[in-house]
Amino acid sequence: MSYIAAIETSVPEYSHSQNEFASFYSNSTNDVDIKRKINIISSKTGIENRHSVLKDYSLAPNDFEFYEKNSSLIPEPSLTKRMNIFKKEAIKLSLKAIHKIPEFETIKKTITHLITVTCTGLSAPGLDIQLVHELQLSPSINRSSINFMGCNAAILALKQADAICKSNGNAKVLIVCTELCTIHFQKDYSDDYIISNQLFADGCAAVLVTADPIEYAEHILIKMNDFHSLLLHKGYNDMAWQLSETGFKMNLTTYVSDLINGNIKNMLSEVNVHADAIDFWAIHPGGKKIIDEFCNALELDRNQLSSSYEILKNYGNMSSPTVLFVLKHVLDNNQSIPKGKSIFTAAFGPGLSIETVSLVYA
Repeated sequence: MSYIAAIETSVPEYSHSQNEFASFYSNSTNDVDIKRKINIISSKTGIENRHSVLKDYSLAPNDFEFYEKNSSLIPEPSLTKRMNIFKKEAIKLSLKAIHKIPEFETIKKTITHLITVTCTGLSAPGLDIQLVHELQLSPSINRSSINFMGCNAAILALKQADAICKSNGNAKVLIVCTELCTIHFQKDYSDDYIISNQLFADGCAAVLVTADPIEYAEHILIKMNDFHSLLLHKGYNDMAWQLSETGFKMNLTTYVSDLINGNIKNMLSEVNVHADAIDFWAIHPGGKKIIDEFCNALELDRNQLSSSYEILKNYGNMSSPTVLFVLKHVLDNNQSIPKGKSIFTAAFGPGLSIETVSLVYA
């Protein structure tokens, strides 16, 4: 079997209010209608604060360090400049989360597999090799990377770890999901881009998955059960992530929530998952409307997804680590739960794709 033995998270040191992000964005244009639209959409996101490796979002233009020192943000930073920031900052944010894992310096000697996850920065050698070097992990450790698969990539990493543990009774898998979404801010005023610029943030989650529950008997162990996937081909162009000369460009339409929530009930029914039998929910907060419509589709009370709303409020959408932030919030607030209670976890990514995993308190 496979068990989640630890989840730890980290965010960069710079915290920006949603109003500061909106001001930074709206100040980049002189169009009054666009300014109004940016502020209206910002106020409806359900987000109060987001974190970034960049301090510019709270600074006056003359003090900018990453962007050009003018409110118009012209010329925009190049892809090279953005990737240089990723290479420098992603490793620091990853180490910050990993070192929170209890007794990690002892545990790391027994880690057999490392899975890194990101869709906001790519290089070779990449984050996986950086982590092996910085943590002094075994040079023979099994490494793999899940790249450019978006917000549901953490569940794909858990699925890979599950397969590893079920085939190797001595396996200990370290998963590290690190995203620096804010380095890809784009000076674009299309309706879809106004939405995405108001949602995304930076963060990291580190997860320890083990095949041996006995060694972690004092921990809150969560057993991973069934994984399920669904591709909604009608949403092929509604959530997309492309490289450009000025960074990675996200396409996120308002139709995404309708696509997800118009299909989630049938998807769960097909895999014999019934909403009234689920004790806890850890749903990726891709946006407030997505969580709202998820509740509507399954006839859930908003309080049942309180962890999703709370993470969205305080951190925004950090892409892949976000659902792990939500899961950690669920676990931290429900520590005296009897064995056998269930947690249903779901996240949504490009394509449009839905990934789910059923978890049980062990």
